[in-house]
Amino acid sequence: MARSRTSALSVAVALGCTAVAYNLSAAFVGSSPQLRGGPAVARGVGTDYLVRNGPKDADPPAVDTSKAAGATVDIEFKKRPFGIARYVPGAGGKGAVVRDVTQKSRYPGDPQGQAFVAGVQPDWVLKSVNGQDVSGMDFFVIMQMLDDEVMDPVTAMSLNLKASGVKTDLRNDGAERTQGEKFAITSDLDKVAVVDMPAKLVYQQM
Repeated sequence: MARSRTSALSVAVALGCTAVAYNLSAAFVGSSPQLRGGPAVARGVGTDYLVRNGPKDADPPAVDTSKAAGATVDIEFKKRPFGIARYVPGAGGKGAVVRDVTQKSRYPGDPQGQAFVAGVQPDWVLKSVNGQDVSGMDFFVIMQMLDDEVMDPVTAMSLNLKASGVKTDLRNDGAERTQGEKFAITSDLDKVAVVDMPAKLVYQQM
């Protein structure tokens, strides 16, 4: 009887962990996950992008993206994520340069394998998005437009909690804490329109 109860408890714990993992997975990609019991949150990945994704010691010096003059490659991405693991800003924080590409496609139609299958290479400059030249645009605005970042569940949830006004730090003066607009962390980036899918991106070699 004791062994039966232990087995039942183990099954219940496993099912509970699976449910938690499933709910967190909704916040894995992009900025459109919905908090349970609440409305969709509009915090995009442009906010603090470089805090989460570099720079790294091995990164080469920033380039002037407006001077890219090599061959161009047109790619239509069907869905997010595109498979660009990391972008870095060009000189002066303008433009976006591919730094890391997900180096595999796990199965036919894998969205994270789109860039790899299309032949995207590190050091390519993002020239345009749906016909709009972004080579001289602010880096964070471009990241917000693309809304393309694979985050771990905890990072994604934290980003969206801040946007919804849920306090994640209850220190300071001990005043009454509530959730809502009073504590929401806003940014001008939140006003940037995210491109719809499918999206046509043009990359250019330096």
